[in-house]
Amino acid sequence: MNANICARIYRTLKNGKGAVLIRIVQRQGSAPRGVGSICMVDADGVLSGTIGGGLLEYRAVEKAKVLLKQKRTSLFTVKMTAKEIAEEGMICGGRVELFFEPILPEDDTVEFFRIVDELFQSGGGGTLITLLRDESDALLPDTRMLIKKDGSVIGTIPLVKLPGHANRPYLLEVSEPDRTIFLELIQQNPELLLFGGGHISTFVFSLAKTIGFQVSVFDDLSDFVTRERFPDADEIYDMSYEDAFEKISITESSYIVIVTRGHGSDKDVLELVLKSDVSPAYVGMIGSIRKRDTIFEALVKNGVTRQTLAGVHSPIGLDIGAKTPEEIAVSIIAEIIQVKASRDGRAHPN
Repeated sequence: MNANICARIYRTLKNGKGAVLIRIVQRQGSAPRGVGSICMVDADGVLSGTIGGGLLEYRAVEKAKVLLKQKRTSLFTVKMTAKEIAEEGMICGGRVELFFEPILPEDDTVEFFRIVDELFQSGGGGTLITLLRDESDALLPDTRMLIKKDGSVIGTIPLVKLPGHANRPYLLEVSEPDRTIFLELIQQNPELLLFGGGHISTFVFSLAKTIGFQVSVFDDLSDFVTRERFPDADEIYDMSYEDAFEKISITESSYIVIVTRGHGSDKDVLELVLKSDVSPAYVGMIGSIRKRDTIFEALVKNGVTRQTLAGVHSPIGLDIGAKTPEEIAVSIIAEIIQVKASRDGRAHPN
């Protein structure tokens, strides 16, 4: 589970509404997303996150709408036939098993996801364990628990011996009694928040996904932020940047790239980022030194300190003489890798 999905499910529950979490719990073949991929469908049918897009995701969303009304769980296997793959124009087929888990706004459930969300935001770690029940009442108790890194346990799944902490999502068969549980790692996975959906962003996106980042893309023009342009994005936000900041959570593991279509939008996004209560791992803004200085002076007049601005990477990217959008994307990702390596303690000595 990623931080944005957790934050969204908690906000949904706080508002007295339910949603369905859909996880890939097993995969065979070359399905587009791996075990642990997760999305959420709320009561209005709005999808957050992705389990692979296309026909697979469409089927899953339609099934989730029904299950939320029925308040029932489901284990559901989807096998993409050769004909369906050809008709969809896909390059991936395979077979996946999905677990549909309606999450309903009961008091103990709201409190449980509040704790999980708090763990994400604080930078703590742990393992989320979910009991997989097929065609079961979603309101049955004792279906999930959280094991924190400090050893404390929230929630219960009776008769299940506590496993060790997960370092990846996986299924675990419990022979006595006959049960299946799913384990997910809770930690602040690095995520890239990509503001602007232009040419440079499409290349930054592809490179970021290649090196393992979760990527959310933001633009206030719908033509620039589509599944066609960003097919595997974990989140897509087609709305004003100010509205988008009401829906996201910036963490210490957030890497932020600001490459909107105009200086004014870049300034607005940077100001919103710097107002966050949490300092992200990386903030980079595209533009020349002259543009940067103009924006920085305007922000200083708005109360932003020069010390805060000193942490912004602008002009963005390593200075490798990049000219084309592809080359600029490489320079941005290279700088992000450098920052991440330094934070992880892996930076090479000079």
